[in-house]
Amino acid sequence: MNRQMLMTERYSPATLQSAAIVILVFCASFATSYVHAEDSTGCRRLAEVSNGPDDSFRPPLSATVTGTGRAHFYSAPASQCIEKRTFLVPGDAVTVYKPYKKWYQVMYVSKTGEDFEGWVEEDRLRLGSHLGGD
Repeated sequence: MNRQMLMTERYSPATLQSAAIVILVFCASFATSYVHAEDSTGCRRLAEVSNGPDDSFRPPLSATVTGTGRAHFYSAPASQCIEKRTFLVPGDAVTVYKPYKKWYQVMYVSKTGEDFEGWVEEDRLRLGSHLGGD
């Protein structure tokens, strides 16, 4: 008897199908984890490259959040680096430290004094004057 015949005699087609589905689900979840890890690695690298002191506004600028809905923070200036739990709303005031392509590195200080730093898309901010300037 060949090996294939032994397998089909031991396991019903339904059992084999269930096993195949479990294997596919496992592989899909592993692939998703790998892609997420790759994204976070890419975000860390981009953050390292873009966070240096070069091109920073000196002194920093004030800005106001514009548009509608939430303006999310990003850990690095790229759409895949979104921080889904940290966001601003229109009217919030931020301090702008640095431009990078179509992004600004900002800090927001909440009413309780807690500060949040990250990147925001440039089209969500209306820039004001330099802080501490005349």
